[in-house]
Amino acid sequence: MHQKRLRLFRLLRPLIHFGIILLIFYITYEMRLVSDFIPGVHLDIPLINIGELKIFAVVSAAAFVVIGWMKKLYELNKTADNYIRTLTKVWLYWFISITFISYFGQGFVFWRGISRFVILFSAFLTYFVLFIFDQIWYRIDFKLQKKVWKKILIISNNMIDSYEIIEKIKENFSSPTEFVESKDLDAVDFANYSMTVALWTFDKDTLQTVFERIRFYETRFFHISEGYFLEDVVYKPEKIDNIIAMEYKHSKLDGRSLVVKRLFDIVWSFLGIILASPVMLVVALLIKIDSEWPIIYKSKRVGKWGKEFTFYKFRTMYTHMSVGYGGEEAEKLYKKLVDSDANNRKWILPKIKNDPRVTKLGKFLRKSSLDELPQLFQIFIGTMSLVWPRPHLPNEVAKYEAWQKRVLSIKPGITWYAQVFGRDELPFEEEAKLDLYYIQNWSLAMDIYVIFATFGVVFKGR
Repeated sequence: MHQKRLRLFRLLRPLIHFGIILLIFYITYEMRLVSDFIPGVHLDIPLINIGELKIFAVVSAAAFVVIGWMKKLYELNKTADNYIRTLTKVWLYWFISITFISYFGQGFVFWRGISRFVILFSAFLTYFVLFIFDQIWYRIDFKLQKKVWKKILIISNNMIDSYEIIEKIKENFSSPTEFVESKDLDAVDFANYSMTVALWTFDKDTLQTVFERIRFYETRFFHISEGYFLEDVVYKPEKIDNIIAMEYKHSKLDGRSLVVKRLFDIVWSFLGIILASPVMLVVALLIKIDSEWPIIYKSKRVGKWGKEFTFYKFRTMYTHMSVGYGGEEAEKLYKKLVDSDANNRKWILPKIKNDPRVTKLGKFLRKSSLDELPQLFQIFIGTMSLVWPRPHLPNEVAKYEAWQKRVLSIKPGITWYAQVFGRDELPFEEEAKLDLYYIQNWSLAMDIYVIFATFGVVFKGR
């Protein structure tokens, strides 16, 4: 909970920067209207178009935030590295950009031009004010961060050789530090730590064990070594003082990428709800006419970090045959079908051919994927995402192998990468490999590709 609050707090910073820059432009504009602003020097008051200045101020403020985002001035998981240098670099790029916009925008957007005094004074005042503001902001951020950080666990088989690095870790992270050797890892509860650092070379199994055990916690895992590094994971360099540590991650989705993906989900799920509302009403009426209540089927599924959540979809089975609604008889029928020759996909995820429990309308809804439409609401509120691995039942997840549980490191989705390659025909092992590939190579372009490819799969009736 504290971690989420800290991220939300850091997410407010670019919004406040935006507002500060707008305010500075307004103050500078008012100053420029004073003819004797500089003592002993009389300045002619120019004819400034306030409408054009407002547009320029908004564009300028937005440009600063965008450049700051690109240059990592706004980090959600940590404070910016080398803050003064980063701020100066962002400010310089921004100043060049708004000067370019004001000059080449004359005659197109800004018919009367923007006052050079307003541009120059606003730019220098922006640097000064943002610098002062951020110093205060970082003090508050530091206090909030101290509440987030529980303890730091350092894994090392040679504490003497690791002394210098350990001291630097203590200096950079104001949290209690504990130590453990690799032979004692079995007794460690990683839920008690917000950060784990492995020092020097370990065998692959040891690193893999740690990585798999922290999957369901918000524990960051760093490895400082010149030797062996884990394969088949996402990692990125992190600077701790003058030491480079590799942070092992399950996905590229972190910090700014999470914000981009969440905004993507909100916008498209909202549009989807509006466009699909008439269809959902018709489907609901058809289900009621075709069979008994309820219209919506809900069940417990496993989501991010292995936590269960309630999953909704339009009911496609007869109520008395649905697991969770039909009692013991429905449970017995399900187990009988799973153990029969009708089950085309054994082991983890059964697939029943010509399932007798599915209604005629239900078959159409499944084939067209219209039964999934209620999940647009779950995407909008943040329980699910548009594109991610599909959520599975708790009894199915219990059969996962260790490497397959990595798909639980992110939210479940309404459509998924493996969907476009085989939908339900793929063995679960192949499906899990495709999902992991997607997780480790995520990009917004890949999400868009999966969404459009899903429409192709649905229209082909696969």
